Amino acid sequence: MTEQYDVAVIGGGPSGSTAAHLLAEGGAKVLVIEREVFPRFHIGESLLPASMEVFERLGFDPCTKDHVRKAGAQFFDEPKGLAATYLFSDSLGGAAHAYQVDRAAFDLALIEGAERAGATVHQGERVTDVELDEHGRPPIVKTTKGRYEARYVLDATGLDSFFGYANGSRRRIDAFGLGAIFAHYADLKPEIATELAVTGNVKIMFLDDGWIWAIPLGEGRLSVGLVTRRKGLQTHWLDEAMAQSPEMRRILEGATQVGPHHRLASFSFFNDQSYGPRWSCIGDAACFLDPVFSSGVTFAMLGAARAADRLVPALAGGHEGGAELMSEHAAEMKHAYDVFATIILAFYRRRVLPDLFFTSEQSSVLRKGMTSILAGDVWRGDNDFLDMLWRSRMRVQLERGV
Repeated sequence: MTEQYDVAVIGGGPSGSTAAHLLAEGGAKVLVIEREVFPRFHIGESLLPASMEVFERLGFDPCTKDHVRKAGAQFFDEPKGLAATYLFSDSLGGAAHAYQVDRAAFDLALIEGAERAGATVHQGERVTDVELDEHGRPPIVKTTKGRYEARYVLDATGLDSFFGYANGSRRRIDAFGLGAIFAHYADLKPEIATELAVTGNVKIMFLDDGWIWAIPLGEGRLSVGLVTRRKGLQTHWLDEAMAQSPEMRRILEGATQVGPHHRLASFSFFNDQSYGPRWSCIGDAACFLDPVFSSGVTFAMLGAARAADRLVPALAGGHEGGAELMSEHAAEMKHAYDVFATIILAFYRRRVLPDLFFTSEQSSVLRKGMTSILAGDVWRGDNDFLDMLWRSRMRVQLERGV
């Protein structure tokens, strides 16, 4: 028996749960198919203020013991003795803070919210195939447990990028980090835990071949990771990098590692074909950029919400099968990806960004504009820093490669 739905969402992470929630609220019959069973460990804990508008739409309250209010970001170039703090309150407008989230608790809350909104959620079920009909009939989604017909399919499979691999349209970005090694820590010294919790700032330490992150989490825990351009990831690289960083030695003195090291390779990519008749990719399935500026989850949720906003009226009007339904949405999201890809490339090539980040003679107008971008506010038309970035030789257009 083939069950019928308006929308099948493959993947129940932040993008999939956001889209499912808003689609169900909009009257669609939605099925979420998630291969894992929540809660489960996941990386990507640092969000941007732009995500707050989606939280409000979902009715999601992040003020729990698992999450930490994030005021901004601190950047360090320790060999040069340089440090700079950027507070989201010093931007061109918008939310003045974000959150550092425990992804196990965060993702569970989002998928439960989608279920309360009316979506049907299947966990522990893996999609094996999606049959797309060339004559425009509804797709058939096949899984390890069933068979479903849907008027529309959203690919929210993250780095697994179901349609990206199926279509051969996933293009790796080699100019950014090539992989990450990360772990969680607990039992921080009380004074360090208090210090980190006061602002919740993410700490970014620049290295010659990458960078280190330190993200404060709830209950005095810390997420630490190394993103590197070296190939052949070795877990001991993280320990070596932390040992060489005065700031990391300071905040981790006496701390205890919780669980094993984790590794993630094949890092950044752009999906050259992110939509088609009756299907679209959202979140990391459309594009995943090096996480140095924490854009991943925020853009995943923003993109999912914007896709849902286009899909709800299309379903109501019966024109969800249009081949170009998501063309404007893809263009909007590509603009966001291009903005962040440009500042990420500037970071890795060390030509523009370090001077802009650490100079004491920084223009207040440009600083506000750069802070707005770091907050994920990339669609406004009054950002002089973005205009300057677009005129620079560093501008990245992902469809042309990096």
